[in-house]
Amino acid sequence: MVKEIQNLWPKILEELKVKVTPQQFQTWFAHIKPITLEGDNGIELRVPNEYHREWLSRSYKDIIEDAFSSVSGDVGDIRFTVEDGAQGVPSVESYSYLNKVYLFDNFIVGPSNRLAHAAAVAVSESPGGTYNPLFLQGGVGLGKTHLLHAICLSLLAKNPSLRILYLPCESFVNHFIATIKSERWEGFRNTYRDLDMLVIDDIHFISRSQRSREEFFHTFNALYNLQKQIVLSSDCSPEDIPSLEERLISRFKWGLLARIDPPSFETRIAIIEKKAALLNLYVPPSAARIIAEGVTDNVRELEGAIIRFSRYASVSPATPVEETARQVTKELVKQNVPNVSIEEILRAVSTSFGIPLSQLQSRDRSRSVALARQTAMYFARKFTRLSLQEIGGYIGGRDHSTVIHAEEKVKETKSRDKGFLQLMDEIEKNLQQGCTQPVDK
Repeated sequence: MVKEIQNLWPKILEELKVKVTPQQFQTWFAHIKPITLEGDNGIELRVPNEYHREWLSRSYKDIIEDAFSSVSGDVGDIRFTVEDGAQGVPSVESYSYLNKVYLFDNFIVGPSNRLAHAAAVAVSESPGGTYNPLFLQGGVGLGKTHLLHAICLSLLAKNPSLRILYLPCESFVNHFIATIKSERWEGFRNTYRDLDMLVIDDIHFISRSQRSREEFFHTFNALYNLQKQIVLSSDCSPEDIPSLEERLISRFKWGLLARIDPPSFETRIAIIEKKAALLNLYVPPSAARIIAEGVTDNVRELEGAIIRFSRYASVSPATPVEETARQVTKELVKQNVPNVSIEEILRAVSTSFGIPLSQLQSRDRSRSVALARQTAMYFARKFTRLSLQEIGGYIGGRDHSTVIHAEEKVKETKSRDKGFLQLMDEIEKNLQQGCTQPVDK
C-alpha cells in the first residue's frame, strides 16, 4: 500500500470521477480531506459535517474502497471523521451542492412562473403543509432547479438543524442500484426516510427502473404519512412520465402541480438585467432587447447569452452592440425549429409505427421496434435540447453511444429507403403541427 495519502489522493479522485456522475462527485467527494493512513490498518478521511459522514458511510464506502484498491492494490478499513467545529447536522454552508446564488431574491417572477414561485415560498415557510408534495413541471432551463435550491436554502437559513436532502433523481436511482449490490437496505431506507424534507430534481428519470419506482413509492408513503415535505421537479407532467404507475401518478398530484412556462418578453428583459447584475456584467438595453427576442424559451440560455455577449464585446469593442447581440443569439438558437417535447416525439413515433409506448421503451430488439426506437432518438436529437444521456434515459435507459448510433442508422436508412423517408417526413410534419396521439396509455 502506498504510505503517503497526499500522493495517493489525486489518483483516488480520478478513479472516483469514473465511477460516479459529475454532480455526485462534486456533492460528496470534492470536499473530502485526506488526513492520514494509519499504517496498514485503515484510512482516515475528513468530511465537512456529520450528515456528509453518514451519507458517505451508507452509500459510497464500497466505491471509495474499490478506488483505493484499484490505485494501491490494497486497502484497510476506511474511517470518516468530521472536521473540528462542524455541527452534527448540516448547515447552509455545508450544503456545498446547493447553489447559493439560487435564492428567492434572485428569482425573477412573471406570469409564466408566478404560481410555482408562490408555492415554493409557501413550502419554505410551512413545510409539510398544504402543498405536499409540491411538483414543479416545466421545460429545460426555466427555473425549476433554482426554486428547489431556494426552498432548501431558505429553510436551512431559518433552521440549520433540519434534515433536508436535495439530489437529482439519477443519484437516487444509482444509490438504489448500488444498494442492490451491497444489500445494505436498512442504511438506504434510513437515508431517505429519516428526513424532514426530500427534494428530488428531474423525477422523470425514475422511469428507468421499475424496482427503483417501487422503492420510491414506499419512501414517498413513509415521508408523507409523517407529514414530511416532498418536493419534486420534472420536464413533464406526472401522467406523461414514461412507465410511471398510476399509484405514483396519483400521489404526485396529491399536493400541488405548478407549471413553469417560458417567460414573456418583459420577463426575459428583467432576467437579463438581473443576471447581468449578478455577474457584474453590462448589457446595453438595445442588446438586451435583441437577446430577449432571440432566446425565448430557456432562462439558462439567457445567462449563456449574457456571458457570450460580454466576451464578444470585450474582444471587438468597435463592433456595434446590436450586431454582437444578433451574432450571439444566432449561435445559441436553433432557427425555425419547433418547440417539441420528448413526450410528443415518443407519442408521434408510437402512432406512426403502430407500436405501444411500453414496447418502444422496452428491451425488445426486433427490427421494427428497434427502428422505431432509433427514430425517436433521431427526432429527440433534432427537436430537443436534451443531452445524449437524457434522451437515452427517456427511451428505456439506453446510454449515449446508443443514441449516437441511432442517429447515424436513421440517416443511413433515409438515404436508401424511400418508404422510410416518406414516413419520417410525415412524423416530422405531425410534430411541427402538434398532431400526436398516443397508441396506449
